[in-house]
Amino acid sequence: MSQTSPPGLAPSRQPVLGLPDPGERVPTLAVPTVALYFLTLALFAGEAYGVIAGGWSHWLTVPMGAAVTFLMFSVLHESTHHAISTNTRINDAFGHVSMPFVAAYTIFPMLKFIHIEHHRNTNEPMMVDPDQWTSSGPAWQLPFRWATLDLWYLVYYLRRIRERPLTESVPTVLMFSVVVGVAALLTANGHGADVVWLYLVPQRFGVVLLAWWFDYLPHHGLTMTQRENKYQATRVRVGGESWMTPLFVYQNYHLVHHLHPSVPFYRYVRAWRRNEQAYLDRNAAISTWFGRSLTPNEYRTWRRLTEDLAPAAGHASAQRPVFHPLRVSSIEPLTEDSKVVTFDVPTDLALEYSYIQGQHITLRAIVHGTDLRRSYSIVSPVSANTLRIAVKQIPGGVFSSYVNDELQPGDILDVMSPTGRFQTALDAGARRSYVAVAAGSGITPLMSIMATTLETEPASTFTLIYGNRTTETTMFAAELEAMADERLTIHHVLSGTPGATLPGRITPELVRELAPGGVSAWFLCGPQELVDTLGASIDGTVLTEVFHTEPSQAEITVDIESTVMVSLDGVESTFVLRSSGDTILDAAMQQGLEPPYSCAGGACGTCRAKVLLGKAVMDQNHVLDDAEIATGYVLTCQAHPVTEEVRLDYDA
Repeated sequence: MSQTSPPGLAPSRQPVLGLPDPGERVPTLAVPTVALYFLTLALFAGEAYGVIAGGWSHWLTVPMGAAVTFLMFSVLHESTHHAISTNTRINDAFGHVSMPFVAAYTIFPMLKFIHIEHHRNTNEPMMVDPDQWTSSGPAWQLPFRWATLDLWYLVYYLRRIRERPLTESVPTVLMFSVVVGVAALLTANGHGADVVWLYLVPQRFGVVLLAWWFDYLPHHGLTMTQRENKYQATRVRVGGESWMTPLFVYQNYHLVHHLHPSVPFYRYVRAWRRNEQAYLDRNAAISTWFGRSLTPNEYRTWRRLTEDLAPAAGHASAQRPVFHPLRVSSIEPLTEDSKVVTFDVPTDLALEYSYIQGQHITLRAIVHGTDLRRSYSIVSPVSANTLRIAVKQIPGGVFSSYVNDELQPGDILDVMSPTGRFQTALDAGARRSYVAVAAGSGITPLMSIMATTLETEPASTFTLIYGNRTTETTMFAAELEAMADERLTIHHVLSGTPGATLPGRITPELVRELAPGGVSAWFLCGPQELVDTLGASIDGTVLTEVFHTEPSQAEITVDIESTVMVSLDGVESTFVLRSSGDTILDAAMQQGLEPPYSCAGGACGTCRAKVLLGKAVMDQNHVLDDAEIATGYVLTCQAHPVTEEVRLDYDA
C-alpha cells in the first residue's frame, strides 16, 4: 500500500531528505548563455557610443550600463559554476571575458573563490559568508552595503590573500594596480568624465541591483546555514513570473541554483517543476515576489489559485495528470460484488481534483508485491464535488479483489488527478435529447454524466438503456430508481432474469426500439464488443468508453530502428526503439522515466502525448477523435515509431 509523503520539516536543525535529481546536466555549450554574453556586449557598445560620441543623455546610458553589469555577471556567475560548457577552457574563457564588465579591477579566479565561499558557507557570519554583507546591520545601512559589495569582496580577499595561491593573488594585485593606473592616466588626459559615466556610475548601480537580487532577496531573514538545511538557506520567489523570470535572469529560482549549482540558469524553472513535490516535501523556503513567506501547503494552494488549472467545460484538464496520496474516507457496499469508495481531498489539492462529468481517476497500489494501476470513473455529479468511485469485483481481478476485500477506511492510495474526455459541452439554455447505453460497471461514468447534464440543462432529457444479469447485480439500482422521472427514462435489460420486462441482452434492434427520435448525443459504455456493435449501427454524435479492451495489432509495414525523444515535465530523454518492438510507453518506462498511464489498453487516454516530429502508429484507439489524431496526438501505450526519428511531448 502506498504511504503518505514525509511531512515538511519545520525550520530546525533536523536532517533533511536526499537531494532530488534536477534532470539537467552541464551542456556541451550553453547557447543561451553565450547569446546573453554577445547581446550584452552589443548593449555595452551602444552605451559606449552614447557616452563617448553620441552625446546621449545620462538618463539613458546609466541604465544601459547598469544592465550591462547585471547581465554580464549572469554570464560570469554561470562560468563560476562551470555551467557554460563541459569544456573547461571554453567555460573559463567566458569567465575571463565577462569579468571586465562586472569588476574590471580584479580577475575571474579571485571572484570565483569568493563566490564559492558564499556557497560553502551560506548564511554563516559575515566573515565566513562574504555575501552576508548585504543583509547585516540595520535597515538604513542596506542600500550602502549593496552599493559597496564588491569593495567588501576586496577586503574579504585581502584578509585571506596569504592563504591563496600565488598564481591567483599576484595577478589579482597586478590587475588592480593596472586598472587604477589606466583610470588615472585617462583622467589626466581629459577623459575622466567618460570613465565616470561609461563605467563607474553605471557599474555602481549594477552592483546595487546584483547585491539586492542575487544576495539580499534570496537569503535575508533565513537563519539556516547551508550545512544545517540547504532547503531553508535560500528561497524561491514566486508570482509575476511572466515578467520577473526573464527580467532577473531566472534568479527568482535561486534556491534551485544553490541546490544544483551546475544547472544552467535557463533550466532552473524546469528543474524546479520536475522535482517540485520533492522540494516541497523537504520544506523548501518559498516567498511571493512581494515578500510573503509561504509554507509548502500554502504554496500548493497559492499555485492552484493563481494558475488557470480549472478544466474548461467539455474538456479534460489541460494539466498533465499526476499522482498524489489520498486517504480513503469511506467504503460502502453497493452490490454483493461491488463497493463505493470515497476519498478525502485536501483543500490545497481541491482544484487539481476538480472534475468534469464522465472523467475517471487512476489508483495505484502495491498489491502482493506488484505495482498495479487501475482506472475507475467518478460517479458523483460535478455539483457534489466528491471524489467517489465504484469498484466491481472481476473474477480473478487482483486490484478489484484488493479494493473489495482488503482496502479499509483510513488507508492511503496514490490517486491520479482526473482525466478523460467522455463528455459533451453543456449549455444551460439547450434543449437536447441524450441516450446512454451501458452494461454492468459501464454505468459508473454515466451516473455523473446523467446527473450533471440534467442539473445543468433543465430542458434536456436522458434515456438510459442498462444491461445486467439480475436486479441484485445491478449497480446503483436504488439511486437510479430515485433519479427516474419525466426527464430520465430508464430501461433495465436483464440477461439472467427470464421473466423480466426486457429479458436478454442489449442489441442494436432493441436500442433502436427504445431510443427516442432526434438524439443529440449517444453515450456507449461497456465491453468492447457491445460498444463496437452498437457504434456501427448508430448515426450522429457517438461518445464511447470501453472498459475491457481486446488486443489488436496495427499493420506496421516497416521495421526500422527509430531514435525516440520524449519530453516529460520539461525534461527531454532519448532512446532507441524498433518499430516492431515495445510500445513507446513501455520503452520509456524501461528507461526509468515515469510517464502517465493507467489502463495500457488504449481505453483511458491517460498516456496521451503529441508527436512533434516523425510518425507513430497505434495498435488501437478507443479515446482520441479524428481531430486529435490529425493534430498529432497518440496513445503512447499503443504507439510504435515508424520513422527514423520521433519526438513526443507529454506536456503539450
